[in-house]
Amino acid sequence: MKNDHEAKNDLFQYWLMEMRDRLDDLIEKLPKELQLDYSPDSLLRLESWILKNYATVGDILKDSEKTTLDSLARYVGEVYGRKLKEKWKLYLDVPDNVFYELPVIMVETELVPPICPLTEVIASVDRRRGNYIYNLFQKKMKRMDEKLNKEKVGRFVRGLFNEMRRDESEREPGF
Repeated sequence: MKNDHEAKNDLFQYWLMEMRDRLDDLIEKLPKELQLDYSPDSLLRLESWILKNYATVGDILKDSEKTTLDSLARYVGEVYGRKLKEKWKLYLDVPDNVFYELPVIMVETELVPPICPLTEVIASVDRRRGNYIYNLFQKKMKRMDEKLNKEKVGRFVRGLFNEMRRDESEREPGF
């Protein structure tokens, strides 16, 4: 008998296996002029459609909209995933974490928190800005670039320091 954690992981694996079909269905269902090409700019077009079709958070959370909401979140996640070359993960690590049991995009560096596309889609309906998801995407990309650059500089400096120590240890005494 599988434990709860394993069962949830199995359901998540099934969710991942049907990713391509769900995304294809979404793109087929939505107007072609949205040009859903997984580019960051497509997030602006998608959010515009979301705001035209959902006046309130309650509207997008209706049982009749669950499949669409899931597909919208999958699309947003795939934009992140393709840009970052990262993968989906079911967040089961910390039960009291806000993303517990939600699919997230995990970034390799621990300096960037998990990205939860579902919460971004829902919040975009609440904020009603038209660029909420896109702006979050851009901010996260900028933050990640800054943090990765700091990591690279840190590795470079540590490498120089180690090289200097090695050079000192190889010198003959008295020089």
